[in-house]
This record gives sequence, C-alpha cells and structure tokens, in this order.
Amino acid sequence: MKSRLVFFLLLASASLFAQDDQTLFSDVNRIGGWGGPIFEYSNFDDDVEVTTGGGGALVLDDFYLGGYGLGKYSFSKTNTGDNLKESVRFGHGGFWLGYTPLQRKVIHPYASVRFGWGAAKYKAANLDDPDDIKDEIKDNIFVLNPEFGLELNVFSFFRIAATGSYRLVNGIDDLPNFSDDDFSSFGGTLTLRFGGFGNASWD
Repeated sequence: MKSRLVFFLLLASASLFAQDDQTLFSDVNRIGGWGGPIFEYSNFDDDVEVTTGGGGALVLDDFYLGGYGLGKYSFSKTNTGDNLKESVRFGHGGFWLGYTPLQRKVIHPYASVRFGWGAAKYKAANLDDPDDIKDEIKDNIFVLNPEFGLELNVFSFFRIAATGSYRLVNGIDDLPNFSDDDFSSFGGTLTLRFGGFGNASWD
C-alpha cells in the first residue's frame, strides 16, 4: 500500500514540473492559407508585356511561405542583317516568401520575394518565311523577383496586393543576341489572394 502511495506521489510531482515541448510553430498566433492568380507586367525591348500565373502559401503570423508558377512570356527581335526574326519564350516557378505586417488594417504594407527556376527557348526563323526555322536553342535560368507595395483587405477571405517589382534573371548563356539584361526588368505585379488568413472570421 505504501509503495503505491509513493508511486502516485512521485507521478503527481513529476506532472507539476512537466512542460510542453517547444515546437516550430508553438508561438504562432495566426495560421491560415491562401491561393490565387498573379498578373505580372514588365518591359521587354521597350514594350510592356504581361504574363499570368498563380501561387499559394501557408500563413504564419505576419509571414507566409509557399510556391508559385508564372506562364510563358513571349517576345521577339527583328534581325534585318541576317534576315531573321528571333523570338524567345520563357517561364519559371519555385518558392514564394512574404511579409504582411499590420494585416488587420484595411490597407497595409506588403512585401515578398519569389525565387525559382525555368527555361528560355529561342527560335530564329526566316524573316520572309516564318515556317522556315533556322535555329532552336534552350537555356535553363534562375529567377529572383523581390516586390514591395500595398495590400487591400476586400473581404475576410479576399485580398489584393499591388506592388512594384524587379525580375533578376541569370543563366542566359547560349541564346544568340540575347543576354540576362534582356530578361531582367522592373515591373508591376497584381496578386489576388483567396483563403483564410487567420483573421477573426477564420479563427
């Protein structure tokens, strides 16, 4: 009988000093998730081009982490010296990290960085006969795209972010008459985000 009493006293005292293990997200107060389309506007050879894509992320307090993909840009140059029309298509995708402080304000700061990988495909065709393909080459690329701007809380489940951005492209080595500078550009991005952001309506 005494041994059982001692056992239960030891068990009770141990429970008084026991603490929960710390975990990676133990101090996170806001958890949510979202997804939506991306519209990116940027400059190629003095022309503004637009491409669309999408992404999604997990919300952890004022930060989020997820992934994205952007569709094919397409632009061309006329090379009259060689009687060629040179065109390039490229796209990329990868990771997406963001920071959105003051989220309970209707309008608040928004910043993110996308970094990923993709491919640029080059094609040279006869200027007088587009079906006469002279050359086709592919380069693998790395893309880093930071952006800063403002986000608007439209509804508890819908937000719009408008940002200025810069796309830095590296890896254009084999495409004739093109370089990294032709793909790197300042631009603007519009992001529509749908989901639960850990606000009152989703807690």
